[in-house]
Amino acid sequence: MNTRHILILAALAAASAAATAVTLRNAPQSIAADRRGERMFPALLSRANDVATISIKDNDREFTVERRDNGFFDKDSRYVARPESFRDMVTGAATMTFEEAKTADPARYGDLGLAEIGQGDKSGRLVTMRDAKGEVMAQVIVGNPDATVGGARGGMYVRLPNAPQTWLARGHLRAPAPHAAWFEINLVNLNRDALARLELSGGGLDEVKMAAEKKGDDLKLETPVPEGRAPETGKILRLSFMVDPLSFQDVRAPRGELKADARTLTAYGHNGLKIVVTSVGPVEDGWVRMSAQATTEESKAQAAELAPKIDGFEFKLSKNDSDMLGWSLKDFTAEAKS
Repeated sequence: MNTRHILILAALAAASAAATAVTLRNAPQSIAADRRGERMFPALLSRANDVATISIKDNDREFTVERRDNGFFDKDSRYVARPESFRDMVTGAATMTFEEAKTADPARYGDLGLAEIGQGDKSGRLVTMRDAKGEVMAQVIVGNPDATVGGARGGMYVRLPNAPQTWLARGHLRAPAPHAAWFEINLVNLNRDALARLELSGGGLDEVKMAAEKKGDDLKLETPVPEGRAPETGKILRLSFMVDPLSFQDVRAPRGELKADARTLTAYGHNGLKIVVTSVGPVEDGWVRMSAQATTEESKAQAAELAPKIDGFEFKLSKNDSDMLGWSLKDFTAEAKS
């Protein structure tokens, strides 16, 4: 049994003991003939370490995280996932109990956040846990949270697939949302003290260059400003925030080849670290590839640490960041005051 297994079992033991204590303390004296107090997935408690994959299907897509010997990964992109998110979901499912029967009327599912997938924010999220052989170990549609059941974890509304009955369950199955919540999305932080230079180029747009004269200085435009216009410091500052921190909202495996003249942001650190962010497809779509290069001995360790986090992947930027990637010189200047 490795350390990761021990941690999951320890978490399960603690959660199970706490849930039992809260149930005994808060349960009413008259218990209805439903399923109150029953574990939703009783076999999962003893087989928690057998869970090999967790899939979450919602309005956007189906997303699967898989356990491998060396960690946890998004099945499609192979990007590393947070182990604590996987552990918390298994623990949540294994200790969740039925509290109270709710509606069995499909027309009212949306009130509990359990509407069929495709109905916007009223839709539930289908969570499926499988073992290494692909056998389903737990499957449930999760909806809105509920605080009325008491206890630190509270409860949530759920429905078992292919069954009309909905339930208020005690416990919480924390399925990360959005999908990027599975990942450590902040890749590197080039703050004011670290950032020496930014350059925008390619994509049929203006080349824009800005630099800080010395460590700790604000960036200033190096690109000649058109007559009658002046640098707009607020926009320059906003672009610097794109790498403070450099982060993403989604990740996928590479698709196709980069265009020779794709829009590119290049950031330079005072220590010699060079980060290149290159647009994949239309800039407004927000998908990019990244690379980290060491231009000095001082930056070698930082570049080497970044490489496995960014090499071989494509990342989706926030709309704010993708918009800035498409800015031209005009966006960094304003009409000069007379």
